[in-house]
Amino acid sequence: MEKLEKIDATEKGRNYRILLILSVFIFTVPFWAGLIPGSILHMDIVNLMVLAGTYACAVIGLNLLVGYAGQISLGHAAFFGIGAYTTAILCTRMAWFPTWLGVILGGLVAGIIGWLVGVPVLRLKGHYLAMATLGLGEIAFILFTQLKGLTGGTLGILNIPSLSIFGLEFDTEFKLYFLIWAVVMLMMLLSINIICSRVGRALRALHSSDDAAEAMGINTARYKTMIFVLSAVFAGIGGALFAHFLNYIDPASFTFFLSILFITMVVIGGMGNIWGGLVGVIFLIFLPEVIQGLPHWIPLVPESLTNFGNYELVVYGLLLILFMMYMPKGIAFGLSRGTSYAKTKFGHLRDRISARKYEGH
Repeated sequence: MEKLEKIDATEKGRNYRILLILSVFIFTVPFWAGLIPGSILHMDIVNLMVLAGTYACAVIGLNLLVGYAGQISLGHAAFFGIGAYTTAILCTRMAWFPTWLGVILGGLVAGIIGWLVGVPVLRLKGHYLAMATLGLGEIAFILFTQLKGLTGGTLGILNIPSLSIFGLEFDTEFKLYFLIWAVVMLMMLLSINIICSRVGRALRALHSSDDAAEAMGINTARYKTMIFVLSAVFAGIGGALFAHFLNYIDPASFTFFLSILFITMVVIGGMGNIWGGLVGVIFLIFLPEVIQGLPHWIPLVPESLTNFGNYELVVYGLLLILFMMYMPKGIAFGLSRGTSYAKTKFGHLRDRISARKYEGH
């Protein structure tokens, strides 16, 4: 047990250092992003990163659920939408209602519904669990559409106020960028502490085998429900931030496609890798912009091939297949392996240079 705790402490320290470096990088992006040559303008990058931050909240939690606990969910767009509609309804029906409280309640309501759904649904396994969560997503979409008196139906909810925290207004994309990514980094910090602990070991045991985990004395039902609820809370907070970012929401923003997008981000980034969710989100958010910018960088590429919206689902499907076949552990693992390889090669090169200097003397 002591050995496992030492391993967790070492891993936690390494992840803390990575989080610090990543935070510095993320929070300086708005200041140097405009220097990048190409068709993507400075504010486009900021807007895309704000959107990525809202999605990252959901994907970080989903990675804990799918990547670590091994519990598949095809309905996380529902929790994202519940968080968005909760704060939107409260803040538009009651002008005095604090927007920051709306975000918190968005997460809490999503978590409560996650608990109500999770207790019975998490008794299922494999494809049955996937289908049950898919049904949850479809039910939520129908309710968002049909409860017109509450949600505005297909027209959605307009004029959602910008975020304000104790008088500090986050009424521009530039200001909102720092708030949303601060929330993301806090979620990453919480995730690191969960994964590098006894809870994290229990989740990994669940992923391997429910029966083996129970034989080890792990309360599988409790841990499954706990991580499902936490992932729902994360998604709800992300959805609430999404609503205040766009100032408008409608049911079309929370379809089955969004759930598939979240899963794709987890798989491509790296399931069971603490950084996989973030990598997958940023990769897929910027992929359409990169494709559309190809004629700018490579004149031979016809513009007709860069209309990403025409074959968006095809591209995501192909990416899923290719990554599952050739990079099943995701981009984050590939980057980690690449960094380790570069360090090894650099170390060998440094040793050879030192040896030659020694021979010269």
